[in-house]
Amino acid sequence: MSLPPINPDCTASGIIVDPRTLDRVVPPTKRADGSVRKEIKIRPGFTPQEDVSRFRGTRQQQFERTQLPKGHILGWVPPSSETNPKKKAATTGPSGAPLSKSAKKREKAKEKKKEEKERIIKDSWEDDDD
Repeated sequence: MSLPPINPDCTASGIIVDPRTLDRVVPPTKRADGSVRKEIKIRPGFTPQEDVSRFRGTRQQQFERTQLPKGHILGWVPPSSETNPKKKAATTGPSGAPLSKSAKKREKAKEKKKEEKERIIKDSWEDDDD
């Protein structure tokens, strides 16, 4: 004979099937003060209000099965990072407006300075190896 499950399947109202007697019961629980509530037997055929599911007609069930997830838009594909070229980001500012002539010059100067730093670092690493 197998042992009963440690956590028997429980309904929303807390009713389980007692594995020894196969009766439906609300299992004993502990109160905050440490005392124990008695096990409550449930009459056969009784279904508490918490366990009653909403009535759904056949058409409504069929509609819900074919319905798209909430917030889903037909034909929308999330943009990938590959479709956003870096060149385009450099020609527009943080607000999305195109950069002025002087702002473009500053961007180019920043890039040159960054490349120069990378080259210096790379050269210094090569010097250490020799």
